[in-house]
Amino acid sequence: MLLYDECRLKVPYERKFLVVNDTHLPGCYGLVPQKRMEDTPVFYSSPQPCGIVQPHSIAEIPVVLEVQTLGEHRSSVVIGVFGDERNPRSVVLQSTGRLADIYPVPRLIEFGRIPALQPNSQTFTLFNEGLVPRDFRIETVCKPHCYIIEPREGVIPTRGKIPVTITATLDDTGLVADTVQLFIGNSLWTTFMLVAVGTGTKIVTDKPFVPELSLGCQFRYEHYSPKFKPQPPKEKRTSLGYSAFQMRRFKIRNGEEPATALRESWDPAQPLGAEAFSILPQSGVLQPGERQQVSFTFSGHLNTTASVTALCHVEGGPTYEVGLTGEASYLSYSLSQREINCGFQMFNNLHHSTVTLANTGKIEFKWMLNLSIAEQHLPGVFVVNPTIGSIAPGGKQVLKFFYMPGVPGAFSRTFQLKVGGLDPENICLKGETFFPMISVNLPWNIEGNEKYEQLIKHLQQYSQRKKSVEQKKTQTPRTQILKMENVKPRVPDSGIVPNTQLQIKMVTMLIEEAALELQEMLISHLPNSFPDKELCQSLVKVELPEYVLDMGTVRKGYTERRTLMITNPGRMPVSFQVDVSALQGTGFRVNLDQIQSLPHRHTIMLEVCFESAHRARGDVDVLLPIEVAKGPTYNIRLRATVLELSLHLSGQGLEARLEFSPPALKMGWTPQWR
Repeated sequence: MLLYDECRLKVPYERKFLVVNDTHLPGCYGLVPQKRMEDTPVFYSSPQPCGIVQPHSIAEIPVVLEVQTLGEHRSSVVIGVFGDERNPRSVVLQSTGRLADIYPVPRLIEFGRIPALQPNSQTFTLFNEGLVPRDFRIETVCKPHCYIIEPREGVIPTRGKIPVTITATLDDTGLVADTVQLFIGNSLWTTFMLVAVGTGTKIVTDKPFVPELSLGCQFRYEHYSPKFKPQPPKEKRTSLGYSAFQMRRFKIRNGEEPATALRESWDPAQPLGAEAFSILPQSGVLQPGERQQVSFTFSGHLNTTASVTALCHVEGGPTYEVGLTGEASYLSYSLSQREINCGFQMFNNLHHSTVTLANTGKIEFKWMLNLSIAEQHLPGVFVVNPTIGSIAPGGKQVLKFFYMPGVPGAFSRTFQLKVGGLDPENICLKGETFFPMISVNLPWNIEGNEKYEQLIKHLQQYSQRKKSVEQKKTQTPRTQILKMENVKPRVPDSGIVPNTQLQIKMVTMLIEEAALELQEMLISHLPNSFPDKELCQSLVKVELPEYVLDMGTVRKGYTERRTLMITNPGRMPVSFQVDVSALQGTGFRVNLDQIQSLPHRHTIMLEVCFESAHRARGDVDVLLPIEVAKGPTYNIRLRATVLELSLHLSGQGLEARLEFSPPALKMGWTPQWR
């Protein structure tokens, strides 16, 4: 596997992997070119895709990767070998695409082979492509005592950069890898790797070796040995995955009253056991009344127990014994669940779930939990508390997840849990959200509204790409005003009326759009407080196109009726209220005003009547609101034209003409009088 870690979209990143030839013959290899499609999430290529690797040699293949979409990706690269075409080799490229305005370059800091216990420096750069300056802080995870970071914290200016120098003084030989954490404000922004190989020795002496060792002036008849003792480095820490590390300290005090200095030195009583223990300092001088802190460090191999006795020799005085016992064990933990099924919930309500993290091992560990960096820019509110801590052996910590998905539809978020030096593990939240909605078997009037027309056009293009059956039966998606002259509205079966389906999709898109516009307000008070209920409810208070019901021409004194069908197309019961107060004095009336818990896919009839007896001649236009509980408000535009007849006689008894008022509505016939 070749790890590219986090990659900015459409920015090339290069890594190399090795081709090893263990045979006695040269080998010919070649990277198979990628077959790219329009929706391929990751592009990869190689500036040196093929070559020959000599017997018992190693060749490098550079691979340039360019991530096209957000999220985590695993891409397989195929390597063909001449003479063994049926068994191609493959390498997995692991990457995460993200939009980042703050990022380090490079993301892998390689020190190479450097001597242990000697300082070596490497430099990387922090870039800020954002529009505001940002505070930063840098920390290392495993061995912070081995690194000096300059500057460790500061401010990255707007569209600026900050060079950072890391000086490593390794306390061990062999491969050393550590994680560098970049904090922006108080939040973990990203992590990247630091790799080095320690060489040489990790043994130092308390006095330097020189060509000549002066014994100085001594009393006669006394033997004197100059004291220097091999010592390990000041502190040693080893990865918990392979061995254990423990340190204990206590103090030695000189209780002598006279002004006499005491010289003390430490030795282990059992040499074999001493391989797991180290003592600092191993010798020294205590002035009267002075105290000295002594540290015991245990670093044993896995599943081993060591027990020794340390001896403290006081020159001219007694020898003291200290029993030392240490045990090496795995770091282990358990989670009550790794995938939280949030079920079906309101998209603008705050919900919570819990996960219990338990320490099942014998070693106390530190842990950290944060939302995946690649998903931090997605809509909604997703918070966990606490985000960092430590757990003693046998202890537990309840992790509380608070979330408001923010937009309707399916959602998934990943939190990354880092325990000690172990590999990160994911805790995933999944679910689906909804909002209460209704549909009425009437068309919308969107003529002249550019925003609505663009949304309908987008939905139409989407349907065409899907080549759905409904799209073939769709008339023009731009719904005009329906003139319902003397006919009752006809409602085809579900799935046949494309207008209704487009309306439902468009309502969802309008709510998504409003929610995205309010995203910054939703997260502005985190992590100290959550969005208030009023702000959450505003996510569904969007302006929707108007339904139109036109009764047409109604003769004065007559009553017209239309029966409408109000359906719940959602997946949860819906309640709504018809604002009948808007119809007072208009001639319109309806047969219901409030409905509670209309089940999923159920329909209720709404009868609309228009009585023209008390209305003046001309047009009547009124807006009838239907308020959905915890959802948007739907409006029906009710229209009718009142027609009043009048008889007019003309001529001198020879002929008569019957005319209607208004004159534009002439009937066009003339009776003959005899």
